[in-house]
Amino acid sequence: MPESREPSSTPDPRAAIQASSSPLERVLALARTLRGPQGCPWDREQTVTSLTPYLQEETFEVVEAVADRDPAAFREELGDLLFLVSLLAVVGEETGWGDLGQIADHVVEKLIRRHPHVFAGEESLEAEGALRQWEEIKRAETKRKEPEGPPSALGRRPAGLPALTTAYRISEKAGAVGFAWPAVAGALEKVEEELGELRQAVEGNASEERVEHELGDILYAVVNVARYLSIDPERALRATTARFIRRFQYIEKRLAEKGTTPERSTLAEMDGYWNEAKEKGIS
Repeated sequence: MPESREPSSTPDPRAAIQASSSPLERVLALARTLRGPQGCPWDREQTVTSLTPYLQEETFEVVEAVADRDPAAFREELGDLLFLVSLLAVVGEETGWGDLGQIADHVVEKLIRRHPHVFAGEESLEAEGALRQWEEIKRAETKRKEPEGPPSALGRRPAGLPALTTAYRISEKAGAVGFAWPAVAGALEKVEEELGELRQAVEGNASEERVEHELGDILYAVVNVARYLSIDPERALRATTARFIRRFQYIEKRLAEKGTTPERSTLAEMDGYWNEAKEKGIS
């Protein structure tokens, strides 16, 4: 007779995950399992500091999926970010930075407090009014925490935030307190004004510092237009850059068919293939 085997006494690590009652709890259970004694050595070694680069990377992968209008990639990348946030919460809990319950309670209380038009029976608001109210409440909260001086309406921005996104948020915050033209026409005129100043600086052989200053003014003015049009400038520029890459690669392909390269071609020849790429709908 074959030798009988005792059932394994080692619990199935998937059991606790599958037994969780909600999708979010399953993700959290997965993070706890990977951090546990029988979990993954790499996950167990992570700290809140070591996870920061991955958090940045996963965030931008979600942004890229949205820019590409790719639902499948969006689900995958947002899932990766969801897991990483859960893992970070577990590590923070173990480090004594606060458990997930405290984190969740804090954000829920904060968002309820900042939406009195929803939760406190106050009058309904349009989107612009809701944003203005949010900023006013946020400044009042900051003043209570830091009473040494009046908080700026512009708030604070993370140092690692992309420059376009930073400019967009600053423009948004300034607009929320009324520092804005009544319509996009004013913002467009400002772009034209700043372009004229840059042209004047370049043609007048101004210093490099002055030219850089004027160029920065144009970039900010364009971001301000993006805010009026509710377009994310970071996403728009990423899409344009990707489109440029695809069209330039078409130029390279057509030149290669002729046995040459961009370096050995004229601008007129490359420009012709660029227009050809546009006509073929390469975008």
